[in-house]
Amino acid sequence: MNQYDLKITHKKKAQRNILYDLHTMKFCILSTIFLVVFCVEPTFSGIRTSDSFEIQYIPYILARRCRCLSDNAQCWPSSTLWQKFNESIDGRLISPKPSAAPCNLNPSSFNSCTITPVQWHDPFWRDDQPGAMQCSNWENSSCSIYYYSSTCNQGSVPILGVKATLPEHVQTTLEFVNTHNLRLVIKNTGHDFAGRSTAYGSLLLWLHYMKNKALMSEFTTCDGEIVSNAIRLEAGVQWGEVFQWLGTYNLTAIGGASGTVGSVGGFLQGGGHGPLTRWKGLAVDQVLEYDVVLADGRRETVNACRNRDLFWALRGGGGGTFGVVLSAVLRTYPSPSVVSYYLDFVANSTSRYHEFIHHFVRLLPTIADAGWTSYFYLSNTGFQGAFFLPNGNMNMAEILKNQLTSNFQDFNITHAGPHPFPSYVDVYNGIFSWSNPTGGNLHMSSRLIPEDIVRNRANDVAQAFLQANNYSSSTLIGHLVAGGEVSTSKQNNSVNPAWRTALLHMIYTESWSDGTSNEEQQKIVKRVAERVKILQTIAGGSQSASYMNEADPNEPEWQQKFYGTMEIYNRLKAIKDTVDPNGIFVCKNCVGSDDWSDDLNCPKISSGTLLSVSILNILLLIFFFLN
Repeated sequence: MNQYDLKITHKKKAQRNILYDLHTMKFCILSTIFLVVFCVEPTFSGIRTSDSFEIQYIPYILARRCRCLSDNAQCWPSSTLWQKFNESIDGRLISPKPSAAPCNLNPSSFNSCTITPVQWHDPFWRDDQPGAMQCSNWENSSCSIYYYSSTCNQGSVPILGVKATLPEHVQTTLEFVNTHNLRLVIKNTGHDFAGRSTAYGSLLLWLHYMKNKALMSEFTTCDGEIVSNAIRLEAGVQWGEVFQWLGTYNLTAIGGASGTVGSVGGFLQGGGHGPLTRWKGLAVDQVLEYDVVLADGRRETVNACRNRDLFWALRGGGGGTFGVVLSAVLRTYPSPSVVSYYLDFVANSTSRYHEFIHHFVRLLPTIADAGWTSYFYLSNTGFQGAFFLPNGNMNMAEILKNQLTSNFQDFNITHAGPHPFPSYVDVYNGIFSWSNPTGGNLHMSSRLIPEDIVRNRANDVAQAFLQANNYSSSTLIGHLVAGGEVSTSKQNNSVNPAWRTALLHMIYTESWSDGTSNEEQQKIVKRVAERVKILQTIAGGSQSASYMNEADPNEPEWQQKFYGTMEIYNRLKAIKDTVDPNGIFVCKNCVGSDDWSDDLNCPKISSGTLLSVSILNILLLIFFFLN
């Protein structure tokens, strides 16, 4: 071998050594990555799978991660960071407590415990407590105002909260949540039956004190419609405040029966029914525009021209899902006069009670055709019914009274009215402002009953009502709030289409006292699910629908029940993934929650996704060693 060949040989060996060293380095880098990914616990948690196994750790580059909760010292922000954050939001950081905390958590606060039981069932008092929910079972079942419990703790109440009053507070909070991967919940009044405004170890965004409202003599929509007397309501405004305010202008809006309900949160975004919905349509049908903060902190105007898909989704797709609604612009109407009639009795026998229920259900189409709205309550052999007719007269009310009671004079009947009200605010002040006590333990389920079934199968409907409601702790609540303009509305929104064909919204509820064992509570939950199956037989069977804001939080097949069809749900989910790709906004049975674990803290990953990740890893290995 000559000297030249020897040099060539040495050069090739050197090249091979360099190449070998390069491959070795690549292998080491890749191995290190895999070790970090799958073996080393960083400050973020893993992704739970939908199968029987778990991926404990995934690369940080995957955006959806298990949320950092307050009991995780590795990731929970330090006191210094919380202090800096508090300074950035003008000192609005608060520490929510369960509403029964004065009677349990701090012995020095026992003096305030004398106040708490007095206020316990006052919805306006509960509104003003950042940690309180309308139904106290969503706070902490171990805390009670009736007895001291040494096991009382924070429960599901968020550990810290932001008392937001400005849009900037909301934006800064979302920036902090994104930076530290925190679990976020959004709340106004806590008037929620599914516990969507609370979560263990989370940060609360409390919008209750965003109270600005404005009346605009003319509001021009983005497509050129001029709307007289539109109103802009901020996120913390409640319907009672709206009715009182508009009443001074002889106007009204389409809102809820309960004055404590927030006007533009979950109520509005989920549909919203009330005493005037048969007259002018659902509350969500009145929306002209939203002002929204998205998950990444951007503030956007959302209407029929700008962010059109999001506008469609926010009108019926549910609250706490797509963004933080700062305010909404709604239509108003000249206030109607209203006549009312109230009926209350306990039947003198079970057989006569059954006769009345059959008579009442057969009469419902006639009542609806006359324009009446009704709320009625069935319990054992008792009946309570409140009836309201916008722009009605006393003769029509007398006719209704006779239709209901003429064949049942043997009952011990209490009548109230007929009574005329000059405007809707008078109805609110006289009836609804005091009619929504809260604070108990409650579980419910519901179904929307199609109008054609009520008209054509009245006996079947009546029998289902009687069969469903046969427990002493239960109440069957009926809402004649659909039909009328709810059915004829031409609004292109995402509200459950079952509202357009329904006549009745029926709720089955059961309650329990503090101290009831967890085992017994689970029996109640199971029984509620069983009872609503009876209502389902006259509500469309497996394709029946439920109103998401007054529904069983454990509803099976909730995607179809709450949103109407899987086609609608999938469209909503696609919009959700676009505006909130990291799943910052997540709540029980809300759009996109099926991508998360049962506690909503960890994203699911399917076996199909695992296969895709594995294939990607193999391709990466091939790439490393072939290049």
